[in-house]
Amino acid sequence: MLYESLREKTPVGCQAVNGAKAVERVLEVDQTPIGKTPRSCPATYVGFWDAIRRLFADTTEARMRGWSASRFSFNTRGGRCDECEGQGMKKIAMSFLPT
Repeated sequence: MLYESLREKTPVGCQAVNGAKAVERVLEVDQTPIGKTPRSCPATYVGFWDAIRRLFADTTEARMRGWSASRFSFNTRGGRCDECEGQGMKKIAMSFLPT
């Protein structure tokens, strides 16, 4: 497995991997939706995105702007793409046949 190889040797395409011995465990989480909305995925349920949002909220610029972790949510305006509303794609109904 790739993750085990990080401890043993350098993966293909890398010049070096520093700090791999400090990694205690790696979780691979599928992004397949598990609820009614495509934004509900295993990563959400295990808290993966919470940690990422906290990292973004801890940046100097986020603190200067007064942004909390919720600002970086896929479910809130400003935190998600306003064009696709956090869905990852935009569906457009097209009718080619006359009615």
